[in-house]
Amino acid sequence: MPLVPLALNFAWETVFSMVYPPAATGLAGIIINAVWMVCDVGIIFTYFKYGYKYYELYYGISKSQWIGYSVFAFVLAFGIMLTGGPFLGQFHPYFKGDIFQGAIFIAYVQNLIISICFLLMIWQRRSSEGQSLTISVFKCIGTGLTVGIYYLFDLHKGKADLMNIIIGATFLLDLIYIRTLYRQLEREGKSAWTRF
Repeated sequence: MPLVPLALNFAWETVFSMVYPPAATGLAGIIINAVWMVCDVGIIFTYFKYGYKYYELYYGISKSQWIGYSVFAFVLAFGIMLTGGPFLGQFHPYFKGDIFQGAIFIAYVQNLIISICFLLMIWQRRSSEGQSLTISVFKCIGTGLTVGIYYLFDLHKGKADLMNIIIGATFLLDLIYIRTLYRQLEREGKSAWTRF
């Protein structure tokens, strides 16, 4: 997983399960966010175990520089989450004065960033290494489900146009990524559906 969305995801799930837990969803929301946070710890482990070779290959940086930049990305992501939710939450007509409503908006923007970074990753690597069609399909399904949740819980009032653009662009980029990855797997002679 690319560094930027990894840092943002981990920070979001940590901050909005431990620092600013979602009051509206109660304990269930806290548990869900905490479970994702724990899953992110595993991804962070694999990032630090296997990720350096790509930074050395593409950017020619030393391992200590890579670690420094990576740590900076995580610190910056936590800064964004710790201040972003309260900042956005203060705008009453849009976020109802609720920090977690601001956090939801941040999550949709993060999802868009993830889709952009996955495309950049496959274009840069020019291979399917470290990528999975199964994961990309489920990410796309998750994006589609967010549309339903977004409208089901009436989160779109007052910000529908911007959110429609963010969610629509994310879904489109997810579809492009699936197609790009599928074609790359075909070029490599690999079965797209037997790799997880």
